[in-house]
Amino acid sequence: QPDVWDYRQTCQSLDNDKVPTLFFGEMVFPWMADGEYSQLSGHGLKQLAESLANKSDWPALYDTSQIKRILHEGTSRAAAAVYYDDFYVDFDCCRPVIEGPMDKCKVYITNEYQHS
Repeated sequence: QPDVWDYRQTCQSLDNDKVPTLFFGEMVFPWMADGEYSQLSGHGLKQLAESLANKSDWPALYDTSQIKRILHEGTSRAAAAVYYDDFYVDFDCCRPVIEGPMDKCKVYITNEYQHS
């Protein structure tokens, strides 16, 4: 099904040394229930992963206009650590957020501690 997100589309080249392996942090995939995490199969891991992959009605995760309004009003403050070489979030994906709705957020950009 082309409308279903499939992890295999992002890691088809795991055995190819010319293409970097992408790190899957904080993710769950259907194949995990059959492999190293098979002890979780009886707890619904595979069904959960399949349900998440097939879900198509995800709402917006954040209300960016409200975040920006609250930070600009000064009724709340925000701080964030952003890592150049983050395993979980690409640095270039963070920039539009910290330069847009989170422009009043105090940002510490580093590689000193890594994302842990």
